[in-house]
Amino acid sequence: MKRVYLDFDDVLAETFRELARFAREAFGRTPPPGKSVHFDLHESLGLTDAEYGVFMERFHAERLRAVDEIPGATAALRGWVRDGAAEPVVVTGRPVSSHADSVAWLEDRGLPGVPVLHVDKYARFPDPAAPGVVPFPALAAQGFALAVEDAPAALDVLARSRLCPYVVFERPWNRAWSAPQDGAPPLARLADWPALDALVRGLP
Repeated sequence: MKRVYLDFDDVLAETFRELARFAREAFGRTPPPGKSVHFDLHESLGLTDAEYGVFMERFHAERLRAVDEIPGATAALRGWVRDGAAEPVVVTGRPVSSHADSVAWLEDRGLPGVPVLHVDKYARFPDPAAPGVVPFPALAAQGFALAVEDAPAALDVLARSRLCPYVVFERPWNRAWSAPQDGAPPLARLADWPALDALVRGLP
């Protein structure tokens, strides 16, 4: 069965929207005009370095499991599993400490047993060799037929590594992104899950 690498935040889950809501409710911060196009949360949410660590710790503890899904995401994944169309594998830059809540989020939506791999995509993990962290080069052994990402930094890595064909899941912060000159271009840019579902089902 073809394996599909899926990013979690803002591909499966509406994480940025919930982060912005939490920043407004708990910290009194509103994204500055136009800043939601930036993937860097310091800039997009107007947080200082000192605030960012506290903010993310509280967000993971209080909101992570309740983040809404991107419309159609989990229905598509359940369909892949049910029909044998594809095997979804979540490849996330979330810290390993979020593993239990990330797995529970999937289970809550009828997706028990979907693997969740924690990869230091953005060079943010305190210890990239810590238990539970999967080095990016180790993903080559997964035999992915397709990867789906939204973050420009992760898209750069996918393009240059040529791990597998990949799709840009369109979000405001990747509208201006293009593949680096030394990397492979994306297979497609897609804006919603019905289009992604159709593409995955049509893969050989």
